Amino acid sequence: MRFSIIFFAALLFLFSANAQTGNTDSTAMNTTLKQQADTMAQLLLKKDYNNFIKYTYPAIITMAGGKEKLLAGLTTAMKNMEAQGFTFSKIELGEPSKMIRTDKELQCTVPQILELKTTDGRLVTKSTLIAVSKDNGRKWYFIDTQGKDISTLKKQLSNLSSALVIPAKEQPLFYKD
Repeated sequence: MRFSIIFFAALLFLFSANAQTGNTDSTAMNTTLKQQADTMAQLLLKKDYNNFIKYTYPAIITMAGGKEKLLAGLTTAMKNMEAQGFTFSKIELGEPSKMIRTDKELQCTVPQILELKTTDGRLVTKSTLIAVSKDNGRKWYFIDTQGKDISTLKKQLSNLSSALVIPAKEQPLFYKD
């Protein structure tokens, strides 16, 4: 009887220790994810597209034809956007969703609010990023959903979890300054 009480107490201690470590790991992963997402956002605002691309999910880089082609396309798109009077002025990131563990990755969504300065005012739009880690939360890559639902995204990125929830695209709001 004494052995089973000690065994049960040891199991409770181990379970408690593992649960606490799990929470700490989850908290650390969320902190790392938020820091890296913020760094990526700041790089976009600073127009440092070369380093911004380092946070792009590798499959997206491959689909674009490689880093150089993606960089050239992004640089051209941003210059065209600026020529039309639009520049990114602010990016706010929300709290990551619950982490989903797949066979080889951690995945979650991160809400973002983008503010673009225009010649007449500000355009504010809400969107969702998918965050993916291949190394248990140490390095995060991001996918801009561009208002697409998960089933549409899975056609190009089949490894994405169907459990990811991407809110419906909202219409941008315009504020005249």
